[in-house]
Amino acid sequence: MTRLPDAQRLHVGAIRITALSDGPLPLGLDNLKGVDAPEYARLLHMHHADPESWRSGLNAFVIETGDRTILVDAGVAGNMGEQTGRVPANLQAAGFSPEDIDTVYVTHMHADHIAGLMSDGKATFPKAHLRVHQADKDHFAGNDLAQSFLSAYEHETFAGETDIAPGLRALPLPGHTPGHSGLEIMDGDKTMLIWTDIVHIAPVQLANPEIGTGFDVDIDAARATRKQILDRVTVDRTPILGSHITFPGAGVIEAASEGYRFVPMYYTHDT
Repeated sequence: MTRLPDAQRLHVGAIRITALSDGPLPLGLDNLKGVDAPEYARLLHMHHADPESWRSGLNAFVIETGDRTILVDAGVAGNMGEQTGRVPANLQAAGFSPEDIDTVYVTHMHADHIAGLMSDGKATFPKAHLRVHQADKDHFAGNDLAQSFLSAYEHETFAGETDIAPGLRALPLPGHTPGHSGLEIMDGDKTMLIWTDIVHIAPVQLANPEIGTGFDVDIDAARATRKQILDRVTVDRTPILGSHITFPGAGVIEAASEGYRFVPMYYTHDT
């Protein structure tokens, strides 16, 4: 059976975003810190999700702004289950070739975001220049995967709130990794925030933002960042795109009877 492509377009003013799924990630209770099995199941059931079949999303994004074509992360290259590694096929289905990408914005250097940058030992996106946070480059200096893609691409580091391209600004969200960063997308009075890995199992961590993950380099800092950004986007009503929210990962955050809840954006038929 032919698999349907997982690609969806959104707009922030004149900036076009194409969300690409890399497939479902087999994340669950064992990956969380600060929650037991009954509570984990209760929170998923509260959001009409089945703990036995739950899978987190893994999303990447192409942003077209001006004459730039920027890829935000590149997926896990099939290294976390046979259903992952879909970014290249979905990129093609959305009308892009690897050569179309002029910049890759690396939100952080965990494997599920960077493994797709390499194919058969070579750069997957041969014309792309990388933007990488200096703190993550330093932290992952001994990581073979990180060093392989840094060697394969020309790259430039950034720190703090930094302009990446017209209408795109890096936003530090430290804790998950030292350089973990989101990306603010802005055109006039329209905004959206790619918040990357603020949550990994959204129904559970939105209901209780105290719950962290075993992937957090600094779990306390990640928890503080999560609570800060949840408060911000709830008050500001800023739409978000999440790396680990069910595809396409786009919606708004609202206060709920327990913590917060994610409200998906309505599908649009924009081209």
